[in-house]
Amino acid sequence: MPHPTAQGSTPITLTAGDTVIPAALNGTLTARRFKDELPFTITLQRCSDDYCATAAPLETDESQQQSGWKNGDIGYFGGWFTILFDGQEHSRNHTGVMIIGRVADGYLDTVRGLDGTITVTVALAS
Repeated sequence: MPHPTAQGSTPITLTAGDTVIPAALNGTLTARRFKDELPFTITLQRCSDDYCATAAPLETDESQQQSGWKNGDIGYFGGWFTILFDGQEHSRNHTGVMIIGRVADGYLDTVRGLDGTITVTVALAS
């Protein structure tokens, strides 16, 4: 499947402490189910390519899964919620990736600059 686009996107914010990062959910089934859970608060750990934490499973259309990601993608797959900020060059090795959204252009360095453990609230943009 090609990389999900902003078509049918829903504006959201990712708030970590005083830092607010604009983003958007795409039109995938999993993104629509995630939207139903908003606001959503989760504590994430920084790894080499992302911030991630285990999360309750959401309904997924397997035909919308892909291999790999682009830096700035937001994923919800394999029992994990993740904000992917690096590693796209080697991400093709990862299959079953469910991209549900994307951090707004120009905010990737803000994501990269967050602390090692962050509590993030995902909410609909007002």
